[in-house]
Amino acid sequence: MLNHIIFQQLFEAQSSTYSYLIADPISKAAALIDPVLETVDRDLSLIKDMDLQLIYVLETHIHADHITGAGQIRKRLDTQIGVSHRAGASCADIQLEDGQSLALGDKKIQVLETPGHTNTCLSFYFEGCVFTGDALLIRGSGRTDFQEGSAETLYQSVTQKLFQLPEETLVYPGHDYRGLTSSTVALEKKLNPRLGGGRSQSEFVKIMSELKLAQPKKLDQAVKANLQCGLGVDNRSLRPQVVDGIPEVSVEDVHLQMKSVRLIDVRRPDEFDGELHHIPGAELVTLGEDLEKFLEQEDREQEMVFICRSGGRSGQATAKSIEMGFTKTVNMVGGMLRWNQANLPVE
Repeated sequence: MLNHIIFQQLFEAQSSTYSYLIADPISKAAALIDPVLETVDRDLSLIKDMDLQLIYVLETHIHADHITGAGQIRKRLDTQIGVSHRAGASCADIQLEDGQSLALGDKKIQVLETPGHTNTCLSFYFEGCVFTGDALLIRGSGRTDFQEGSAETLYQSVTQKLFQLPEETLVYPGHDYRGLTSSTVALEKKLNPRLGGGRSQSEFVKIMSELKLAQPKKLDQAVKANLQCGLGVDNRSLRPQVVDGIPEVSVEDVHLQMKSVRLIDVRRPDEFDGELHHIPGAELVTLGEDLEKFLEQEDREQEMVFICRSGGRSGQATAKSIEMGFTKTVNMVGGMLRWNQANLPVE
């Protein structure tokens, strides 16, 4: 069914978020739905490899569980960001409304307002597929207890809009926590335990009122950042612990974010290429005069991780960078000794 379009379903593991790359195969005009900040490099590499022209970055809603990569992508590509007009996100290039169409070559993305999970929720219908964000999940739905959510409104959005699409329509949600990748309108109408099988609105409202879910861990940080397209807020990917005035992170945290931060190895050249090796992508800038000259020329707002053999010299480098006005530099605790003990990648 998808052989007439370009389609890639992409996954970000920390927040279990699906992003979607869709394109017209003739014009190569593309849209990216719900990108995540931590996977921007992956997504842009894919777009480049597939020789696509990214026309739109589209948000299904103002997310509370991750920071969008939309703003970072627009910094690097000539693209437009589309967000619900209800969000009040002045950073967006397009204020999206119900019934609006966005052209991809000779094909069109149809905008459907599907509020209820939040008041900013949109779904996007494209060539027999509907990208539902958190409004309709596979055998579930988004929660309705914050960001002006409403169980009554979500019930109407799903039953009166999404369930009115052709039954063979493929459903692609914004998240899945069980390894499922897609469904259909027909299957969700029949099998969705919250919204399918002829459930009434009052039954759905009762189900949602009894969920008692914990707040998303990134709620305050993510919503503020996403109202600015992921920009303008402290959106560092690493969350350090401050010990004796020095921000520190574990080797495991660095490994998870190693493609989204700058890695500065402050050892000597012989150590950098020695028995402990070095982290892929790390830059060698030896502690001392070389490091000070390097820091004098760098942007004080960029995110850097300092690395050494065991964490001592990198701690000194972090302290020096803070003294020079850097705001997002951290020390990797345990250095390359701990990195190798954890069997993490080296080169």
